[in-house]
Amino acid sequence: MAIATMTTPLPISFFPFLLLIATIYFTICDANTNLLSIQSEIEALLKFKNDLIDPSNRLSSWVEGGDCCEWIGIVCHNSTGHVNQLHLAAPPLSAPDFDAPLAEREAYERSKLRGKINPSLLELKHLSSLDFSNNNFSSIQIPEFLGMLRSLTYLNLSYEQFQGGIPHNLGNLSRLHYLDLGGNDLEPESLQWVSGLSSLQYLDLSYVNLSKANDWIQIKKDAELISNRGRKKF
Repeated sequence: MAIATMTTPLPISFFPFLLLIATIYFTICDANTNLLSIQSEIEALLKFKNDLIDPSNRLSSWVEGGDCCEWIGIVCHNSTGHVNQLHLAAPPLSAPDFDAPLAEREAYERSKLRGKINPSLLELKHLSSLDFSNNNFSSIQIPEFLGMLRSLTYLNLSYEQFQGGIPHNLGNLSRLHYLDLGGNDLEPESLQWVSGLSSLQYLDLSYVNLSKANDWIQIKKDAELISNRGRKKF
C-alpha cells in the first residue's frame, strides 16, 4: 500500500533569500573568471616582452607580479581591468631628423624596439588599440595573427621597417576605423583585403610599393566612394 507523504512548501519570504544567494554565487564566479582572464593577459604580455629587444629598457616596468595596468604603454578598461590599448610607439624626437642633435638622433634609434612580435597578443581579447609605430622590425614581415585581433578599432604599424607582403587576413578586422601601414618596405600583390574593412575611416599606405597590386586602382576608386567617412592615402 502506497503511503502518501506531504512536503511543507517553502514560505514565499524565503525565495528572495535564495535569489540573493544565487546572485552572490554567480557574482563570485564571474569575478574569479575575470581575474583568471586578466592573469592570462599579464602572462601574454610578458611572453610578448620576452621576444622583444629593448635597448633602452623602455619596458622595465613590465615585471612578473606587477599590475599590468600600471605598465608603460598599457591602458586598461576602467571597469573591467582588461587590457584594451597597447601603445608602444617609439618616443618622438624634439625636432625633425635633420634638426635634432646627433646625440639625440642616436638615442632615438637606440630606443626603438626590435625582435619578434609574439602571437601571445591573441590572449588580449579586449584589445581595441595597437600602436607599434616608429620601431624597427626590419627583419620580419607583418605578422599574420594581427588579422585575428578582431576587437581592434585602431592599428598603427607605420615606419616599422616591415618587409614583404601585407597579410590578407587584415581584411577580417571589420571593426577597424584606423589603419596606418605607411613608411614600410612593403610590396603587396593584392589590396583586395581592404574591401573587408567595412568600418574603415582612415587608411595610409604611403611609400608602399603597389606595382604588383594590379587591383589597387579599383580599390582606390572604391575608397573614394566612401571618402566621406574619413581619409585614405595611397
